Amino acid sequence: MKKFAIFFFLLIAVLGIAIYGFLTAPQKVKQVKLEIVKGSGSWKAQISQHIFPFIKPGENIGSEEIEYLKELANSLPWVKKCDIVLKNGTLIFKIVEAKPSLGLFFEGSTYFIRDNGFVLAKKDGVYPISPIYFYKGNSSPFMIENGFTKLKSLIRMEIALAKERIKNLNINGMKPKVTITDIGVNLIFPETKTIVYLGNSGNSWNNFIKFYKLINKLTSGVYDFRFSNLLIRGRNQCLNKKF
Repeated sequence: MKKFAIFFFLLIAVLGIAIYGFLTAPQKVKQVKLEIVKGSGSWKAQISQHIFPFIKPGENIGSEEIEYLKELANSLPWVKKCDIVLKNGTLIFKIVEAKPSLGLFFEGSTYFIRDNGFVLAKKDGVYPISPIYFYKGNSSPFMIENGFTKLKSLIRMEIALAKERIKNLNINGMKPKVTITDIGVNLIFPETKTIVYLGNSGNSWNNFIKFYKLINKLTSGVYDFRFSNLLIRGRNQCLNKKF
């Protein structure tokens, strides 16, 4: 009985090794498919362009190659998550697409930017995406990382701070046009024809909040909170300015 049990377990082990070897053995790729599991398919062309050149139908592919292709796909800006299945000679990429988290208008174009800062697309003009921020600086807000365009960490931080601070302003539900500059943030309120200049420091924003609570409304004009003393400039000109 003991010998039978040992033989049985050895047989199971051998079968297990054989099955594992069969499943992980290189298979010939007959065709490649890209399936969008979640998303609108907006980035399917870009994803295909960066993946398909690495695969040649008719050649054998093993587990190591599949793992490499999975890492490659997951490193692309347009991919949130990728899983790969090789079934009956068909290599299937199951893609969860990334979504833009914000838009940035810079030098005549709107850039669609995802949560990790990588640029997904670029459209001419001001594209209707929410939220959208405007950038006016002496240098580009972008850099190149791993061959792809990415928003600089400093600009991402400024946008995140501005977003949180604007949320805390709670100015009667008004949503200002936000422009990021080298020295601070500019807010334009089209409803009241108001421009507010703010510095990067928290004191600048706190002074604006105190001022708003004091007057309890925003009147037309240009207000500058970048310095210790409040400056009001060009009030009459602002009344006729188009936003």
